[in-house]
Amino acid sequence: MAPFTYKSIRLAAYAPVPGAAWTASYYTLALPEHARRQLLDLYRIGLRNPDRCRSVPIKRFNNLLQALAPDVMSVAKWIDVERNEPWLYAHRPVPTDVFATLFHTWMQDLRPEPEHRMLVSRLFRDLSPGDMEWKRRDVPMLAQKLTEDGTAQPEDLLYQLLPDALVTEALKLKPFRYDGGQLRFRAVARRPSDRGAEMFSWPPDRYTDKDGAVWYYSAVIGVRLHSVPFDSALRMHVRTGVRRWATRTGKNGLWLPPRQATSAYLLADAPWIADAPESWSSERFSVSRLRYDRQRGELGWEAGGTNGMLSRLSFDRPFPEPGDLVRKPAAWLRGARGVTAAVVHRNAMGSHGVLPGLMPGDRIPLTRWFEQAVPPSIRRVPDLVRAERHPVRPLPYRPARPEPEIVPAPMDAEQRVKAALRASIAETTDGAPLELEFLWNTTAHRIAAVTALATVLGLDGDGRTGEDETHVWKTPELTVSLRLERVGELAAALDVSPDKRPRTAALHEAIARRRKTVVRHLPTRTDTTRPSLALVEILHPKSYAPRRVDPKFALRLGFRDARRVTQFLVTPRRPDNRETAAKARHEKLKSCWEDGLRQLGHRVVPRHSLAGSVPEGLQYAALWLVKRRADGPTGEADLVPVAVRLRPEAEEQQTVMGWEHRSGTWMPYPELLMRLADQADLPLAENDDEDQDEETGLDPGGEAEAVHTTEPEHKESAGSGRRERQLTRTAAAVQELLFGLRDRPTLLLVHAQNTRGLWPWLQNACLRRDRLQLHGGPVQRLELQGPGLRIVRVRDHSDDETPQWWGYEEAWQKDEDQEPGERAGIPTGLWKEPLPEDGDSTAGNRVFFSTGPKEGPGTNVSVMASRWALRPHTKAGSSGTTIDTGRVAWNPGLLEITVAACQQGDDPEAWAALTHQLRRSPDYGRSVLALPLPLHLARKTSEYVLPTSWAEEEPSEEESTAAVQLTFDFTTEEEQE
Repeated sequence: MAPFTYKSIRLAAYAPVPGAAWTASYYTLALPEHARRQLLDLYRIGLRNPDRCRSVPIKRFNNLLQALAPDVMSVAKWIDVERNEPWLYAHRPVPTDVFATLFHTWMQDLRPEPEHRMLVSRLFRDLSPGDMEWKRRDVPMLAQKLTEDGTAQPEDLLYQLLPDALVTEALKLKPFRYDGGQLRFRAVARRPSDRGAEMFSWPPDRYTDKDGAVWYYSAVIGVRLHSVPFDSALRMHVRTGVRRWATRTGKNGLWLPPRQATSAYLLADAPWIADAPESWSSERFSVSRLRYDRQRGELGWEAGGTNGMLSRLSFDRPFPEPGDLVRKPAAWLRGARGVTAAVVHRNAMGSHGVLPGLMPGDRIPLTRWFEQAVPPSIRRVPDLVRAERHPVRPLPYRPARPEPEIVPAPMDAEQRVKAALRASIAETTDGAPLELEFLWNTTAHRIAAVTALATVLGLDGDGRTGEDETHVWKTPELTVSLRLERVGELAAALDVSPDKRPRTAALHEAIARRRKTVVRHLPTRTDTTRPSLALVEILHPKSYAPRRVDPKFALRLGFRDARRVTQFLVTPRRPDNRETAAKARHEKLKSCWEDGLRQLGHRVVPRHSLAGSVPEGLQYAALWLVKRRADGPTGEADLVPVAVRLRPEAEEQQTVMGWEHRSGTWMPYPELLMRLADQADLPLAENDDEDQDEETGLDPGGEAEAVHTTEPEHKESAGSGRRERQLTRTAAAVQELLFGLRDRPTLLLVHAQNTRGLWPWLQNACLRRDRLQLHGGPVQRLELQGPGLRIVRVRDHSDDETPQWWGYEEAWQKDEDQEPGERAGIPTGLWKEPLPEDGDSTAGNRVFFSTGPKEGPGTNVSVMASRWALRPHTKAGSSGTTIDTGRVAWNPGLLEITVAACQQGDDPEAWAALTHQLRRSPDYGRSVLALPLPLHLARKTSEYVLPTSWAEEEPSEEESTAAVQLTFDFTTEEEQE
């Protein structure tokens, strides 16, 4: 029977009904002008350029409110002296004494130095925060304006208030019921930086695994407000997922790396602040964050501890001690001393019996339940339909016809792809052998590496030449040589002197020693004109303690010194006795070899099937900004612009090229990686690391329309000057890049979340059709930057910027007495909005959506899998029931494709179809990449610029919630436990 083909997909996204209105009532508080100016004067004390600072940072005050006053919402990150607008919103007025206590505590924290103590006390008396009046206000929830190109722009405060209003309505619903139980929800305090609103089911559910261990988890529902380019309607994205609670601990309790934090959700049966009225107790969970305290050598509260704000407060209920939480987190889930606490599980804490993510079997009913709370003035957006005017699959690969004397036997499609890859590698190496090395640590991986390499390149046999550590394969197109060697002491922990100060200097000395050791250890290559590939097996990161002794980044730099690009393989911490271990090991090694060949620039570029719809001789380019942190060795935030160019019809040496921003020249992709390693930002030692302050560092890249703050134009002289330099530098890099691409038709791909913060034209509020603007310059017609230029912006699901989705189709039953049902799935394709009701063509549509199939760990999981309910299933001819709490639910993310700028006469749908086709790289062995191939290659360059811990930082705790609503990235270097 032919597989079912979905014609539409449904989004968990909602938009206002045209012309409709909806208001919600809040109590608001605005600081008087004299109070704002006095606070600014206090904050300016000690700044290098106080006159350039016009606003007061309130991040720490927002954190305090989230921890102790969960019913109060702040809609600002800064108090702007010039703006007399409400700053705090609440569903009920805050008692005078409570607010005065919190406000005074924050003022003391603003200038905690002893010499300013009297000034702070005098200023507090002058401001009289206890007399500040909370005023009731009806807030229009759907207020917005339109940009020049018709993109909806809501009022800033709605990014916080509209999601909160929807969650407040949902809390009034009856419990969510499923077959076998029900879920009740509680709301969660949020900060402006958290964006949107959230609630999760409480009490938590229990799951007992096959070993009898008990694990706790909750359903989570979040709402965020967004906009879509050139769309006049706002979008509300409803996210559903699972939140896993820290349950089991090691012998020293929960563990987090120094640079990571985790949230703790707290619920007290009385108000937190002493002497507060009992009526001020909250039904909402408050939130505080646990982070490693370097001075005390243990986890502590952010903005708390012996020198923090929490130590200055008197509590009615004792605020939990971090040490108590991390030692027995499961006990706090049941409550202790009038306080319930739940610590979010992070991957760094170890494994969890409940695996992340939800499948449509849970996501659909949870979303529909929440939908009951959506007011009539808001409705779900129409289902997307397939974009079918142009082919969405690339052409199959056919290698060039070989010489008569080496005509091979007939090949199937897979063999043709591998032959094409071998031929392209041979062209790149000018016929020289492909030299590879594997420095192994475990025998099982050594054996699997040989087999996996043969699979990737379509090689026959094991290539053994008589010497156990050398394997050679000869094919009509290419000779492949693999040298095997035990990694030995190269993968040992770095020898960092514990006594040397500063510790960063000791770390850098250890890195330099390891780099020299690598160069001395490796044999000298006969051909140094081009880099070779080394696959290196190292221990699991948790095997290196403290974290600074992890040798991975030192090895990457050392192999670079020896003219090798590197791909890493991680030794499992525990032996794996599963029946599928051999298959998993083989797939992992295949992925490593595929990614290693990618680093050498050996890629089979998809052959598009859009002849006649796009120009001949088209090249693809992608821009990526590698961002360095402000807490790096230089103390300066920085960025490294990187570009990758693909020319499918060029000679193989020119197919994949990289752009080096310092010289402004194009070079082979592996040579770009070598150059970038010269600029590597060496890591800090933990004890020298300083948290990045809120007024320093790179712009996070958020949408201007999604900042939802009263953030001022200038925060502080150093920060504003740094940002101006970054904007100017990015504009210069883009201009130079565009100039270097003028020689032929070009599709330039950019990633919204990565680039728009420093190229503001890419923000929804600034985007103009077929126009282009660089920082400091005018809005220009696209053709002024080149007659063949097209620009496509892609946006992925990060921060829920694209909604969750599922394939949807009405499924009518054969039995006329049965009610029609529906079919849900995860289809692959390119999608667009349906024709409007007036029947006008959608040829002018610029926004499309790309989906891929299930991949990776969740490939074989049923779309109807459930974390809570038993479901019927049939396996090997027998029927029964099962529950999928212990299985990963890996849903592909939705990739938004905006054809931002194209030439007159172009069909935007053709360029969207081409972008979708570029996600299919045949030689990766799997069907769809998370990003189009040029962007994928550009993004991976960051591994050579940033230290390991930054380039591969663990996802935020949202990874444990929504979702693993990802399209699998096939080039992950580290083993997922």
